[in-house]
Amino acid sequence: MKKKIYIFSLILIILCSVYYYWQNRYVKLLPVLVNEDLRGPVLFSETFHNQLFKFAKPNEISPNYYKNIKYVLDRSRQEYIIKNGEIYIKYKYMHDMELIWNYTTRTTNPTWFKLKREMDSMNGDNKEKEKLDSIIKELQP
Repeated sequence: MKKKIYIFSLILIILCSVYYYWQNRYVKLLPVLVNEDLRGPVLFSETFHNQLFKFAKPNEISPNYYKNIKYVLDRSRQEYIIKNGEIYIKYKYMHDMELIWNYTTRTTNPTWFKLKREMDSMNGDNKEKEKLDSIIKELQP
């Protein structure tokens, strides 16, 4: 009987370890857009929320995304690594497509950058002001 308990405990530990590894591995960050090509009704949108989004192709995204994504991730305190010039984030965050969509839209939103600049100036942090001003200037039409 004790042997079965040990075996069951060992299997449970191995399964938990594999799950933990799977959720915390790093995967390539891809931009996400709203999926406007939905065919048919959206079933259980509260549960299967990722069906409302799609991964963007390189020509569907603004060049400002690639310039500003590191800044957005830093300001959001998102963990990431850079390998061969590409950004990798943890799978558990990449699997949340609404979160990644928010990051994608922030990279091209001058209002978000203006808000961050205003917050920094209210907090007395003027280090980032020049960088934010240049980003805002690029995003202005």
